[in-house]
Amino acid sequence: MLALVAGASPAAAASRWFDATNGQLSDTGWPVGNTDSVGWAQAGRAAQGFCGDRGYVGGFLNGHQLGNRKGVICTDAQDARGLDATTGQLLDTGWPVDDTNQVGWAQAARAAQGFCSERNYVGGFLNGHQLGNRRGVVCVGARDAQWFDATKGQLLDTGWPVEDTNQVGWGQAARAAQGFCSDRGFVGGFLNGHQLGNRKGVICLR
Repeated sequence: MLALVAGASPAAAASRWFDATNGQLSDTGWPVGNTDSVGWAQAGRAAQGFCGDRGYVGGFLNGHQLGNRKGVICTDAQDARGLDATTGQLLDTGWPVDDTNQVGWAQAARAAQGFCSERNYVGGFLNGHQLGNRRGVVCVGARDAQWFDATKGQLLDTGWPVEDTNQVGWGQAARAAQGFCSDRGFVGGFLNGHQLGNRKGVICLR
């Protein structure tokens, strides 16, 4: 495996919410000044560095920010795995990811979902890292993750509407997922980009 997913430790506990400072995220080499303006891939690399430094397989920003703090969900090392997907493997899902800095978050999310589902995981996310034809993916398993089909109304109730995953910003989508999952007793979660009718796919983590 390439050095796209760092810091995995079997000693890490369950998934956890951290309030990372701007300085801590900058220390990863990938500053996140504002979750509504930074690209999802840069935010993903910042979360990967922050969580990897703390013994987790990976993580993601949940879109929330207050002052110099940003919400980060780090994934349980016992039920998550970091993988290096080739561009061909992601293309095979039907959702190509040629460049994590250019593709939209929802397409990248669908690619990760397809890649991880094919390997019997509940879901997963791209962590923004790429090297050659490899893209870093963190897959999460059934022990600590669950897929929900959230309605637009349920997401609207969080205060962060998601009409179309291809149009809404990743930060707002992340806040919607956080609210939806928190309301159901999970630590956090993320939208997997899929939508059908008034339903949106959400992966929640314990």
